[in-house]
Amino acid sequence: MKLAPVNLTPVKLFSKTTLLLCTFVVLTTLIITAPATLLSGWATQASQGRLLLTNVSGTLWQGSATPVLLQKNNALLPLQKMHWSIHPWSLFTGKLSLSLWRDDLPQTSAMRAVLSPSQLELHDLNLTMPAAVLGEISPMLRPAQLQGKIQLTSKHLQLTPQNIIGTAQADWFDAGAALSPVNPLGFYNVTLNGAPDNGTAERLNITLATTSGALILNGQGSWSHAKGLQFRGTAQAAEQHRAMLAGLLGHLGPQESPGVYTLVLSQ
Repeated sequence: MKLAPVNLTPVKLFSKTTLLLCTFVVLTTLIITAPATLLSGWATQASQGRLLLTNVSGTLWQGSATPVLLQKNNALLPLQKMHWSIHPWSLFTGKLSLSLWRDDLPQTSAMRAVLSPSQLELHDLNLTMPAAVLGEISPMLRPAQLQGKIQLTSKHLQLTPQNIIGTAQADWFDAGAALSPVNPLGFYNVTLNGAPDNGTAERLNITLATTSGALILNGQGSWSHAKGLQFRGTAQAAEQHRAMLAGLLGHLGPQESPGVYTLVLSQ
């Protein structure tokens, strides 16, 4: 008896289709449920070990973490806990768009960051950080052990390897210093304004003004990729606080005239 041949092609085709479908489902599930801890390694690598993410929870797409800055003296400086939500559809445009919000603010107040290969855009920026971060900007400020909170706000900032476009405000609340017997020292405002430098690159113009307080600080300067931070200002005590603040003023810079000290910051 001769048996008829059996056609297995549909079975093979079904098996391949099933395998591809299962593979797609598994990969999609892995991507969607990827742990937020993946960001910790990326943040550390991108910042060359200066930024750590701790208390990480959630997924790669939506989670929270506490950023910690590794200072130049190897001390750890925790920042405010942040939440994030990545918008996956932005990936189809070649950009990464995500919402970020502080732990003490609702998600409706989130700022938005859009990262592309050529630039970083920040919308509705609203960050609060300890004043100790100023010691990382200039080593001259580190011995003062600055205290208080700095709130950085901006409607729109655009950063590229060559350009800084937009404006921002930095308000220093309850400013203090470990070397000062007077605390708080005052309230201060820093205006940051992107401006052209020789028509080819961009620099960030910096203006410091005193809102109120025992220590009066004023000055102007700039920051650029090429030259770093260049700032020059003055520091003086309100008349009723001159004796108590003499020691602190001596650490800020040389005395250029009676009671007025030069404040120079550079990188």
